[in-house]
Amino acid sequence: MEAHLFKDNEQLLNIYNSIPFPLMVVDEDMRILFWNSASQYLLNSEVIYRQRGGEILYCIHSKEAEEGCGYAPYCKTCVIRNSVMESIHGNKAYRKKTIMVLLKDNNVRELPLLVTVSPFKHKEQQLAVLILEDIHELIQISNFLPICAKCKKMRTDKNEWVSVEKYIKKYIVEVDFTHGICPDCMKDIYQPPPKQ
Repeated sequence: MEAHLFKDNEQLLNIYNSIPFPLMVVDEDMRILFWNSASQYLLNSEVIYRQRGGEILYCIHSKEAEEGCGYAPYCKTCVIRNSVMESIHGNKAYRKKTIMVLLKDNNVRELPLLVTVSPFKHKEQQLAVLILEDIHELIQISNFLPICAKCKKMRTDKNEWVSVEKYIKKYIVEVDFTHGICPDCMKDIYQPPPKQ
């Protein structure tokens, strides 16, 4: 745990360390200035202080640009980075879902996260508290999804029936969908009607 940022405030250190989720304090360039004890399992490096989050977390995209985290084409749409920027510049809290793709020891894995960001000012510097909650267990729990056997709409917790796309985007992970036609449906749509 890095205590430089709050070295004179033991009570605040104790509060941050009592939070059971990985909590970091970052600047607008995603440089880590503080992390709590729960962050250790997520942060995979001995040298953490002032490193960018994507580099320490082994984000697969942090290696795509020579400059590192924040400079790859994907970084422009990174939910974590953009939430931090929006929070710091808009001075409001954000809570969003994302899937982070990590690469460590040549192994790629996806980590579904609930990202919470809240801005604050410390010694005239705009910073953000960043909490990353691993939600893969919640997604596994939601493996039993209520879906109509005929039209394939899904039932929400408010007993409304919505398309699969809307359901996934709202309740599981914020994604955008593209549509195509599979080969079987292509045959059904464009096959000439049977001769009589």
